[in-house]
Amino acid sequence: MHNPLPKKAWLVTLFLVSLAATPLAMTESEEAYAAARDEIWAKEQAIYKARSKGDLNYYRQNASAGYKGWPPYQEVPGGLTYLKNMADEMVGQDQEKLTMELVDFALSGKTAVIYYATHRTRMPDGEPVDQRYAIC
Repeated sequence: MHNPLPKKAWLVTLFLVSLAATPLAMTESEEAYAAARDEIWAKEQAIYKARSKGDLNYYRQNASAGYKGWPPYQEVPGGLTYLKNMADEMVGQDQEKLTMELVDFALSGKTAVIYYATHRTRMPDGEPVDQRYAIC
C-alpha cells in the first residue's frame, strides 16, 4: 500500500493522533475535584452498605451538626434527632437490596453536591419492591 503523505507529515500525523488518544495529566484542581468526588461517593456507598445490614451508625458518624435529610415518605426534612430515631428503627432490618449509580458531582470551594440514582428491589424487612430514587 502506498502512503500518500510524505514521511515527515506521516510522523507528525501519527504523533498528533497518539497525543489525542493519550489522556493528559490532570491539573491540581482537577485532582482535587476527583479526590473530593471519590471520597464523597465512597462515603455514600458505605452508608447504604451499612444500611443494608440494619446499621445507620456510619451514617450518623458522618453527618454534620447541621444535617438535614428528607426521605420521600417524610413531609419535611429531619435533623440529627430524626436520623437517630431512624437508626433505632433500622436495627434488625437487614434485608434491603439496592443498586447505586453516580450521576454527577459539583464542587465549589469546600461545598460539594453529589447526584446519584438508586434502585431498591427489596425493603429492609424483606418485602420485594421496585423503587427508583434520584438523590442529591
